[in-house]
Amino acid sequence: MATTPQDKNIAKIETAISMEGLTKTTLPANTNRNFGEIAIEASQIVSRLEKVAEGGPTPPEQGSTVFLGLLRREPDDILQTIQGLINVEEDGPPPGLDPVGKLVISCHSLAAYCGALDRHTLQKLSTRFTTDTTRWLSQMFGFLDCAAFYHDDQLEGLVRVTRMMLHYKYPRYLEDGALAYSASPPTIYSSMASPLGVVQHLCRQLGLPLSCVRPVPVNTHFGSQYTMDVAALQKMIAEDISAGRSPLLVVADAGTPITGHLDNMSRLQELCKENNIWLHLRGHSLAALALPLQPHSAQPSPIADSFTLPLGGWLGLLGLPMVTLYRLWDKSSANSEGRQRQLGASRESTLPLVAGLTNDHMGRRILALPLWAAMQALGREGIHARIRDNFLSSERLWAAVDCYRQVRVLSQKPGGESGAYTVSELISKPIKIALLFETTACSVVFQFVPELSEGETLGRIPPYFDKLNSWLGQILQLDAPQVPIDICELENCGVVLRFCPFESAVGPGPSLNDIESFVQCLEQQLIILRATIQHKETFVKLIDASPVLRIVELPEWAGLGGVRYAPEGWEELLTDQAKEELNNLNMALVDSLRSTDSAFSLGEGTDGLMCVRFGMLTPQSDVEELISLVIRVGQSVEENSRVLDSMSEILKKGIETATLDLQKENEERLWQEGILRQVPVFGSLVNWWSPKTKETGVRGRSLNLTQGVVESTENIYKYHMQMQGRNVQSGVKSPPTPQVQTPVGGSHSRSSSHASSQGAPSIGQLQTQLTSVKIDKETTPENGNATT
Repeated sequence: MATTPQDKNIAKIETAISMEGLTKTTLPANTNRNFGEIAIEASQIVSRLEKVAEGGPTPPEQGSTVFLGLLRREPDDILQTIQGLINVEEDGPPPGLDPVGKLVISCHSLAAYCGALDRHTLQKLSTRFTTDTTRWLSQMFGFLDCAAFYHDDQLEGLVRVTRMMLHYKYPRYLEDGALAYSASPPTIYSSMASPLGVVQHLCRQLGLPLSCVRPVPVNTHFGSQYTMDVAALQKMIAEDISAGRSPLLVVADAGTPITGHLDNMSRLQELCKENNIWLHLRGHSLAALALPLQPHSAQPSPIADSFTLPLGGWLGLLGLPMVTLYRLWDKSSANSEGRQRQLGASRESTLPLVAGLTNDHMGRRILALPLWAAMQALGREGIHARIRDNFLSSERLWAAVDCYRQVRVLSQKPGGESGAYTVSELISKPIKIALLFETTACSVVFQFVPELSEGETLGRIPPYFDKLNSWLGQILQLDAPQVPIDICELENCGVVLRFCPFESAVGPGPSLNDIESFVQCLEQQLIILRATIQHKETFVKLIDASPVLRIVELPEWAGLGGVRYAPEGWEELLTDQAKEELNNLNMALVDSLRSTDSAFSLGEGTDGLMCVRFGMLTPQSDVEELISLVIRVGQSVEENSRVLDSMSEILKKGIETATLDLQKENEERLWQEGILRQVPVFGSLVNWWSPKTKETGVRGRSLNLTQGVVESTENIYKYHMQMQGRNVQSGVKSPPTPQVQTPVGGSHSRSSSHASSQGAPSIGQLQTQLTSVKIDKETTPENGNATT
């Protein structure tokens, strides 16, 4: 495409302004060398951190430092500590940087170094960087005869513009402060769709009461429900003027914060001019001003008195400052003699300086340097290409999402209401600024909604669909990260999914292939969402008909739902011990189910009890079969718990029986041996005179779980070798029946509810009891106390 002579002249001027020419002509040789060394070192540090982020070897992390140590550390050690603090696993790897991004980071180091230069050289550098950048931005965005304020905080430009208007409306504001507007309070107008934190921050910074801010209602009948109602604003301005208030500022949106809709800027501009009110614009749709290739010199006037440009997000570059462009007082009203006399050019021209809107060239920090370098590295074509690609990605995604049933798109439609324009046509054809904004979309906002019948309208979606949209957003963030999606909530619509390419932290926007992959993933998840909704009605009916399953409310769960397995009669026995046993039962049930299907998970209801969570289902899923599986596995887990409880009861009875047998046999042994054998001195003499037989003493006891009896242990010692070699030697007879056999009484079959009321031991306690139930006679036969 051919270029106009004016574009060629601008290109020549931009080419002539370069970092190399500036340093060669205005800086000494040693300064030039220092600049190069700082730039190289900053680039090396950035590359080093990128290698760590990509999964390279990470140095060992140093211990946490509470107090600053006395020993000095080398710069390499400090950089290694910073690398170790970058947690790649939890927070994800830091974004990679292209050559332009690395240049911007290096320019921050150079800007800090410039603060050490002498004041005359620093002032010359600051003036050059700021003047060049302001001229390029004014030509690119069609805001001729403007000034620029560079700042780091996003709202700082709006704060200083409002301060400038306070000085303009109240000439004694600098001397009297708040007393200057006590008789006629200032009024700031902002849409109800705008974030409340913006006006609150504005009032805090300027010391204004919140009563100075008047929220303007949004459209209800005509236009978008997210945009400002200009008719209501006009009525409010007339009421405030009649009440003696002073209208000061209107804050409008060229792309609302979430949905990206546009206020009626042409009507707002006329209304503000009639009432001498400052109009400030913000929003990502302002980037559309850079789309037309023809120069903006033919435009009669700017669209607003000031607007803020977050260029870092628009260009995908980290570290760029915010820019607030505002009109110059003396030149903006040159065509109107009455306005010129009213404003007073001599006083109004000093208002930006009083409000702090002019960048201090005597300061020690050059904010415009990173942006100055980035604009030259990208060139006009590079900046235009990045902004164009952002609008194209929104246009493509909007068209792909809008064709799905049960998906409601809430953002502005690209191409206008008729859809006749495309981004490519806007670039090549001359078009008015109002139409330029109406035919571009800076974001795509959509949500999954219930299926509506013909003629039915939907406001806010049901709460269950909020959970479904949250689940959908999380799945898309994991499976299709190439198209970044944010999960937001609108007061009148519910949870929505938002794609805004102008807020990407770094790097170019998604390509056409990325959007196609994202749409394929979205289509798969929509099939799952529809199937889950269709199965949910059947799921609830089956649970209500089951005698052992109960439905559980899970406020934050988007799946099919939650159920709790509770045997019949448990609702009447919900003591603390029973609740603990019920939780154990459901946890064991989930462990068994997860080995069959990963769609099951463990959850907790609002009553604090555990339950089985059903995840999302596909159209091929059989809900009735899943419910039957839960019932079968639950009954099996319940039976296993009864077996353990019965074995626990046998062990308890066996230990009690063995203890009673040992006490009784010990008493008989003492009676047979005589009391003299127990006396320490006479016992040894009696034992020497009349030794005890080998068969005397207390026999041990062992519990036979097969027969349910407690047996004496004499066979274990008499026939130990024969029992070991039974598999080798043929013809060995079995040992005789133990001399003592005491059956364990009582019935041991009981339900799990009875077991929990009796305090059934756990599996670990059963293992301990099984180990300690065998009582040996060779431990301490003298005193009869059996040990294990």
